[in-house]
Amino acid sequence: LQKLLKVYGLSLSEFFSEPEKPAEPQVVINQDDLIEIGSQGVSMKLVHNGNPNRTLAMIFETYQPGTTTGERIKHQGEEIGTILEGEVVLTINGQAYHLVAGQSYAINTGIPHSFSNTSAGICRIISAHTPTTF
Repeated sequence: LQKLLKVYGLSLSEFFSEPEKPAEPQVVINQDDLIEIGSQGVSMKLVHNGNPNRTLAMIFETYQPGTTTGERIKHQGEEIGTILEGEVVLTINGQAYHLVAGQSYAINTGIPHSFSNTSAGICRIISAHTPTTF
C-alpha cells in the first residue's frame, strides 16, 4: 500500500477518503466574488459562477483617465458592450470609434481591437463575450 501511495502521491487519508463532489455553479454571484483580470489601470471584473463548461463571459470594465488595453487584442468570438459612464475610444481594424455613455458596440473579436480612455473622467463598460476567453 505504501508503494501505491508513493506512486500516486497520496497520503493514507487521501487514499481512503471519498472524492470531493464538484461545487454546483452559483446562481447568485456577489460583488466580492467577481474575479479581477485587468491590469495597467484598467479594472476588469469577471462574473464567474464556477461552471467550467460556461460559454458566455460577462465583464464589468473600469477605465481610469488615460488608460488603455494596450496593443490591439485579438481572440476568437464576439463581444458586445454598453458604455455605462464616461467615454472610450474603440479602435478596430484601423477605425477609431468614440463612444459615450448610453452607446453600445458589437464586434468580431477575431479582428484586432483596443479600448482607450482619453478623457479626464472614469469610463465604465459592461461587456459580454462568447466563447469565453477568460
